[in-house]
Amino acid sequence: MHAARVALQIPTEHLHPMHQFVCESPAIDRETILERDASGEVTTLLLHVAGDRRGYERAIEEVPQVEEWTTTAAAEGFYVYVRTRLRTREQQYREALDRDAVLVVPPVELRSDRTVRQTLVGPSDALSAAIDALPGYIDVEVLRTGTYDRSRGVRVSERQREALAAAWNAGYYEVPREGDIEAVAGALDCASSTASDLLRRAERQVVAATLDEST
Repeated sequence: MHAARVALQIPTEHLHPMHQFVCESPAIDRETILERDASGEVTTLLLHVAGDRRGYERAIEEVPQVEEWTTTAAAEGFYVYVRTRLRTREQQYREALDRDAVLVVPPVELRSDRTVRQTLVGPSDALSAAIDALPGYIDVEVLRTGTYDRSRGVRVSERQREALAAAWNAGYYEVPREGDIEAVAGALDCASSTASDLLRRAERQVVAATLDEST
């Protein structure tokens, strides 16, 4: 089973109004599609949005294609349940990817840099055909390809995980910081330089996963 992680660069004039709002509003970081049902004329979405809930609600209220929506608070950001009709440009985009033998695996990230990042799964020739069928105005960057692995994400060793847990418990990641590297080293029963190295290596994996970069 093949997988391709792709970043689609959407021109400003082709952005969906809510993705454009994410790009333009400093109070919104990203919008993520968690679930999608596009089987009928109206597409139903479950989203997670990181940012200002009230500002987002004011913006979505002005989008004529949106027929129904509601928001719910989350631990970080908020969830959005929305039913919307797609414009012709979104339909073209969906038709390219929603084809036999190709699955778009959530989450799908709509980022403030005008990119849509998502994972496609299926036979390699079908994935290539789906990418080739995207409208010409969309620039496609293939971030990585390979065998699909749902567990892909933050990968740290057991010792690095112990270091992160020790740092968390020591208040090392509090703002302002409550514990220092010596406290982390004491909890791990190792030298401060060793604790620092473990944390740097673990943090690099966390940052890479957050930015969707390879390590």
